[in-house]
Amino acid sequence: MEDAAEKLDLLARSEQECTRCPEIAACRLRALSGAGHPHARVLFVSLSPSPDDEAAGRPAGSDCLQYLTGMIPSLSNGGRDKSYFTSLLKCVPRSDSAPRAPKEQEKENCYGYLAAEISITTPHYLVPIGVETTRFVLGKLFADAHDGESGHTDDDPLALRCYDSPAFRVVPVASPEELATHDDRTRADYAERLHKLAALMGL
Repeated sequence: MEDAAEKLDLLARSEQECTRCPEIAACRLRALSGAGHPHARVLFVSLSPSPDDEAAGRPAGSDCLQYLTGMIPSLSNGGRDKSYFTSLLKCVPRSDSAPRAPKEQEKENCYGYLAAEISITTPHYLVPIGVETTRFVLGKLFADAHDGESGHTDDDPLALRCYDSPAFRVVPVASPEELATHDDRTRADYAERLHKLAALMGL
């Protein structure tokens, strides 16, 4: 475990020094690394850090941890100790200091860091948060799949489908913004299903 923690620390230093996206690097406050158990059972991946997390210097994925804790109570207790939270992008994407959606090349530039986090933490489950994150991650993990079961997503953020890779299972979940577009009953039903799924994942 110490070796994994050391590797994650070295990775974090590389992220802090990264200039692969010059437009972002020119106006970022800091790059944000993931945090959690060095050998996580579940690795959660959001799209990018929030400006609030960047300003406070909180780890990548902190905003999504707060969101998911409302639906997965175990994350307030022992479940959090079995998890690792991070984001696909390690910096807040900006143009002229204004936050914006990430560009495709920026996702490509940062994917190596996420791939390293996955390799180091060796999760049993990878949980991308939101359709955009899911599309990109599944596209990378199943690049050789051609509309097969493993490589296809129907883009339904409430589906809670499971995709099997050789090393772990991928279970996409809805982002806060996607869930907010649904009514109270749908959100409550989704929270209940997600809570049960978390128990199956060992959280």
